[in-house]
Amino acid sequence: MQSSLPELDAVQVLLALVAVPIIVILALMSRRSLLVMLGFLLFLACIGVARDWRGSIYGSWLLPLQNARNAVFAGLSVLLLIGAIPMIGNSRVGRVSFVAWMLLAIALFQGFMRITHEGAEAGLISMVFAIATIVPIMFILPAIVHRREDLRDYSFVVAVGFILFAGACFVQFAMDPSRLTAGLQDRFIGVAANPQHVAVSAAAGMIFAGWRIWGEPLQRGVPLWIGVFGLCGIAVLLTGSRTGLAMAAVGVVVLGYRRIGRSILILPVGVLLAFAALKIADTLGIDLPLARLTEGGDTRTVAWGQLISDFRSSPIAGVGMGEVEMSENSFLYAAATFGIGMISLMVLLAVAILAQCVAIYRVTRPYHRLRPTADFVIAFNLMYLFGANFEGYIMSRNSGMMVMLLISSSLASVLMTAIQTAETSGDPTFALEWGLDELVFTSEEIEAAEDNDAEEGESDDASTYIPDHTHHT
Repeated sequence: MQSSLPELDAVQVLLALVAVPIIVILALMSRRSLLVMLGFLLFLACIGVARDWRGSIYGSWLLPLQNARNAVFAGLSVLLLIGAIPMIGNSRVGRVSFVAWMLLAIALFQGFMRITHEGAEAGLISMVFAIATIVPIMFILPAIVHRREDLRDYSFVVAVGFILFAGACFVQFAMDPSRLTAGLQDRFIGVAANPQHVAVSAAAGMIFAGWRIWGEPLQRGVPLWIGVFGLCGIAVLLTGSRTGLAMAAVGVVVLGYRRIGRSILILPVGVLLAFAALKIADTLGIDLPLARLTEGGDTRTVAWGQLISDFRSSPIAGVGMGEVEMSENSFLYAAATFGIGMISLMVLLAVAILAQCVAIYRVTRPYHRLRPTADFVIAFNLMYLFGANFEGYIMSRNSGMMVMLLISSSLASVLMTAIQTAETSGDPTFALEWGLDELVFTSEEIEAAEDNDAEEGESDDASTYIPDHTHHT
C-alpha cells in the first residue's frame, strides 16, 4: 500500500527546519501572529488539488502547497499548540466544547476503521493526523478569548483565511485565469479541489461576515466585512452550487430573523424567484452566466441510492473509503464507508450541535448585547447541518467547514461559560466585560444609558455609564 505521508526533498526539509523555531517564537511573542497563523490554517483547509473527469491533476500555481497541505496543516497545528501552551489554562472561559470532542471522536473512529479496511499503516496515520489537526485547534481557540471584545479574534481568523484564498485566486488570475474554473460549465474552483468545496466554505464565510456587520460590539471593520460578504457571495454564485446558495440563504435568514424580523423571510422567496427567472431565461434560449444554477437536474437521488446500497451490503463495518464513489450526504457517506458505528457518531454530533443551539439561545435571551452572537452560532450550526445533507464534509479531518465548526463551537462554549461564571460569581466587573449589563443594572438604567448614547453618538461600551453605587442582582 502506498503511504499517505508526503515525500519531501532536501530543500523542503531545510525550509521546514528553519520555519519550526520561527513559528514557535512568533506564537510565543505575539498573540496577533498566532491569530494570523490560525487564519493560514483555515486557508490550508480550504485549498486542494483539483482533478478533471479523467483524474488528471488540474494544477494551479499553488500545486506544491496543495499537494502537501495535510502535512503542513498538521505540522503547523502542533507548532501553534506548543507556542500557545502558556495561554491555555489562563482563561476563565476557555472550555473545549462537546461538539469539538465529537469531531475528534469521529476522526479517530475513522482511523480505527481504516485499519480494518486498509491496514495498520493507513489507519494509524489517519489517527495521528486527526489528533495533530483537531486537538491543537480545539484547545487554542477557547484560550485566545478573555473578554467579549476578544470574540472579534474568531472572525479575524476567518478574515485572514478568506483574504489569503482570494489573494491566491487573484495571483492565479494574473498567471492563467483558465485554471480558476473547471468542468464543461467552467464552474469556479479558485485554488480549491472542486466547486462544491468553494461553495460551502464561501457560504459559511458569508455568515461570519454577516455576524460582524450586524453584531455587537463588533462595529469596527464593517466595510471590510461587507467586502468579504460580497466576495463570498460572488464565489458561491460562480460555482453554480445550489447547495452553497441554499446554505447561505438558511444562514442569513436565521442570522437576521431576530434583528430584522419576519421581513428577512423575503430572502428565500427572492431566491426562488431568481431561480424561476433563470429557468425562464434558459427556456427562452437567453445565455446568462448564472444559468448553471438551474441546470443539472437531480444530482443527489442516484448518489443517495448508491450510498444506501453500499451500507446495506456491509452495515456493520461499511465498505471502506476506497469502495465508495459518492459523498453527497455526510450521514449516508458515513454509514456506507464505516457502518453503523460511524453513522451513530454522526447522529450524536448532530444532536450535540442542535443542543448547543438551544442552550446558547436560552442562556443569552436575558442579555440583549449577546443575542447577535447567539444568532450567529445558531445560524452557522443550522447551515452546517443543512449542507451536510447534500455534501460529505463532516468526516473530513482537514476542511474549511471543520475549522469553522470548531471556531463556532468554541465561540459558543466561551460565551456560555462566561455567562455561567458571571451569574455564579456575582462579579460586576467581569459581567460588564462580557456585556451582561442586566446582571449589574436595572432595566431603567440600561434604557437611560442607551438613550444617552444614542443622543451623544457614544460607544456602546457599558463602562461609559457604570454607576458606582449599584450592583443589581
